[in-house]
Amino acid sequence: MRKCLLSLVLLTGFFGSLRAQQDPQYTMFYFNKMLYNPAYAGAKDGICGTILGRFQWNGLPGAPNTWLFTADMPFNLTSDGKNQLGVGLTGYGDYIGFQQDHGLKVAAAYRRRDLGPGHLAVGIDIGFSNKNIVAPNWIYPGLPEPLPNGPTTSNFGFDFSAGVYYHNTNFYAGFSVLHLTASEFIGLNVRQARHMYFTGGYTFDIGNTNWKLNPNAIIRTDLATANFDINLNALYDINGTHGIFFGATYRYIDAIGINVGYNGSFNGGKMGMLFGYNYDINTSRLNSFNSGSHEIILRFCYKIEKNREIYERYVVRFGDSMRTRY
Repeated sequence: MRKCLLSLVLLTGFFGSLRAQQDPQYTMFYFNKMLYNPAYAGAKDGICGTILGRFQWNGLPGAPNTWLFTADMPFNLTSDGKNQLGVGLTGYGDYIGFQQDHGLKVAAAYRRRDLGPGHLAVGIDIGFSNKNIVAPNWIYPGLPEPLPNGPTTSNFGFDFSAGVYYHNTNFYAGFSVLHLTASEFIGLNVRQARHMYFTGGYTFDIGNTNWKLNPNAIIRTDLATANFDINLNALYDINGTHGIFFGATYRYIDAIGINVGYNGSFNGGKMGMLFGYNYDINTSRLNSFNSGSHEIILRFCYKIEKNREIYERYVVRFGDSMRTRY
């Protein structure tokens, strides 16, 4: 029964790939923006590295497991720091049943700081996607098109994405389109679907307390299907440098997630660390066949600061009237 159920789940996503969303879903999307939007690269004004693991539908054989890592940093293009180039790297692996997907992308984003109340960035990423069907042994009803069967089949596709991201200390909003090339994986009867993402969030102060509220939302669509997540986190600032957060996320007709974590800074604010854990309770008809999903994220950042030493130079001919500073 479980093998038949898994085969039906795989067929829905694999054979119907022109109509179904293919990208992995993360409940803690609000800490994982660069996967969805290349314009996010360099937004933290530091060198940041993130690793994330998601273990979905535990107890169901062949259920999805996903890993992800990102790294990014900004470079100043002008001396006033208002024009920046953000660069980033994203790698991921997504495994479900016989199907294994991998990807590696390099991102570049131009950021204009202090544009209105926030900073505006536009970005692209380029890379590759690799899809593998590993020794499949399908159990499926009759279908009008053949599925790959028998030995392992693998192929690569070029990947290109673009996005826009606007943010300040308390607010962010983004729009992106991933897989613009819609690459076809020859021999697998699969074409990569274009995906659009809308993201946004805001952090509200609660009076003169150490508490803040942070709602977040994401909409995903491949123009054939769509779903959305709505999240609300409560943040408690302990002493201005360390804080804890907890909250809940609702994913449309799929799951309710409960998350908790820590976000702090060290060494005078030059270093930061974030740790988060989320547990999903499945609300779809699959809830009788699994014990929920786990998601863990860990991020480290190092703030980039340039110490400018000031030197005074006297022009002897004119005395103090031509004193200059560097």
